[in-house]
Amino acid sequence: MRRELSGSIILEDTITRLRDKNTEPFEFRRLLQKLGRMLTYEIKGLNGRGVDIDTPLMSTTGVLVPDNIVVISVLRAALPMADAVLNEFETAKLGIISASREEMKLDRSFTINSNYYNTPDLNAKIVIIVDPMIASASTILFVLEKINQENPQKIIILAAISAEYGIKRVEEKFPEVDIYSGVIDEQLNSDGYIVPGLGDAGDRIANTSH
Repeated sequence: MRRELSGSIILEDTITRLRDKNTEPFEFRRLLQKLGRMLTYEIKGLNGRGVDIDTPLMSTTGVLVPDNIVVISVLRAALPMADAVLNEFETAKLGIISASREEMKLDRSFTINSNYYNTPDLNAKIVIIVDPMIASASTILFVLEKINQENPQKIIILAAISAEYGIKRVEEKFPEVDIYSGVIDEQLNSDGYIVPGLGDAGDRIANTSH
C-alpha cells in the first residue's frame, strides 16, 4: 500500500523549501525532521495498547502506542527524519543500516555497498524504515531483503520524496509493505536521481558534496 501525503499548504511549503537548492544545511535538516513528524502522524493500521488510567476526576481507559516498534535509519541521509520518528514513538528501538549506491546498471538500478548493519531483534516487530529518497529503489530493496529475513510482523517505509519507478519496484517485490511518501515524482534522470527531486539528501544534510 502506498500513501502520498495530502497537499496541505504546510506540506507544500516544507517540500518546496526542501527542493530549493538555496536552503541551508541546518534548515534542510530541520525541514526533514518536520516532514518526518508529518509522515509519522499518517501511519495507519497500528494496534495500540489498551491501558487503565486515573484522571484527576475518575478512572478511564486509554490507548498507548505499540511497544514492539523498531525504527531503522538508513545512513546517512535518514538521520534527521529517523530522529523525528523516534521522538514520536518514544518506546521504539533503533536500528542502523548503512547503504550507499555504487555502479549503476543498465536498468537504472544500482549495486549497493553496506559495511554496517546493527539492529535489535526484528522477529514479530513493527519495523519502520526511514529513508528520505526512494529513487531507483535499489537501496530500499537491499534493506528490505535484509530485514525480511528476520520475520518482522509488519514493515512500513517513510520517505520524503519518491519516484514512481522506485515505488513500483518495491510494490512488485514486497506488496505487503506500506509506503508513506511526502510526494511522488514521476521521473528519474540518466544518473538515477529523482527529478525534480531535491538532489543528494545525504550531501545536503551533511553540508558535503562529491
